[in-house]
Amino acid sequence: MKVNPIEWARWFLQSPAPAAQRARRVAKAAIIIVLFAVLFWIVPIQDVLAALVNAEPVHLLIGLLLALPVSYLTAVELAILVRKQGIEHGVGKVFIINMAVKFYTLVTPGTIVGSGVRWYRLAQPGDKAAEALAAIAFFRLLETFMSIVFGLAFWLLSGQGTVASLGWLLALFLVSLVFWLIATRLSSRISDWFKALAGRAPKHSFWQGMLRRVERFLTALAAYTSLSAWDLFLTFCAGLGSLLVNVWSSVYLARSVGIELNFLQMGGISSLILLASQLPFAVAGGLGIREASLVAILPAYGASVERALAFSFLLFIRGVVLSLFGGVMEAYDTIQARRMA
Repeated sequence: MKVNPIEWARWFLQSPAPAAQRARRVAKAAIIIVLFAVLFWIVPIQDVLAALVNAEPVHLLIGLLLALPVSYLTAVELAILVRKQGIEHGVGKVFIINMAVKFYTLVTPGTIVGSGVRWYRLAQPGDKAAEALAAIAFFRLLETFMSIVFGLAFWLLSGQGTVASLGWLLALFLVSLVFWLIATRLSSRISDWFKALAGRAPKHSFWQGMLRRVERFLTALAAYTSLSAWDLFLTFCAGLGSLLVNVWSSVYLARSVGIELNFLQMGGISSLILLASQLPFAVAGGLGIREASLVAILPAYGASVERALAFSFLLFIRGVVLSLFGGVMEAYDTIQARRMA
């Protein structure tokens, strides 16, 4: 029987059938294996291990410890958004949920289980599943947007630091501000206009799939049409703080293996790696994709490929340490809940 390549690709990428899900998991595993095989063919593993063993301990410790305030600031950001949906979780509770998500994401393939844990726990008590989903959707949207904006900002400022760069930076922030004001204040009207436009669009499955994605985007924005300027400002500041502290953490981890990058350079690289880690075939926080990207990028900044790969492993280790900490918190929370039952 002749197989239609387009239909097969659509089945592989979009179908919820168990066979399609298994095929996607196998493909992800194959991609990671190929990436690491190429990396270790290019970079001698003994040189990478030597760089890790000789890592400067003080810088390494600072880089790892800074991961905790990054996670806490992310919890502040999400707590504001869930509170707007009528879900009364404090920052501490959201922080615990986020740490549990890191643990489950580490020990299970992909991010589906971790995302499900976050969604379920944010929705309790009261079973506010739709409200929790709206908060998570808006949170992810804001995180991606800020990664793009500040990645561009770091790239502009990491050049000569000229007046022209500052002018472009100011224009970037003004455009970003206008975009979010329009998006959050007029999203309902835009959504209505878009639905009317979608009704006249071709009925081809490709276009319908694109239209559904845009509609989900607008729905996530519409849930926060009435978000006050103060809450939006606090959310933005928490997200910005999380991003900036994460950059400092990466700077210290890089220095521990002898890679000297300034804050602006690392900011641009971190944003790029974060976006690459969100590709559909990425697993475990971008394992494999992150390593290949850093080995390709960092030599342009004077770093050897073995140090670049060692640095990428330290980023992975930072995630593992956080995940294990989340596992300890999850075990403690489970034990306490059973004692109270």
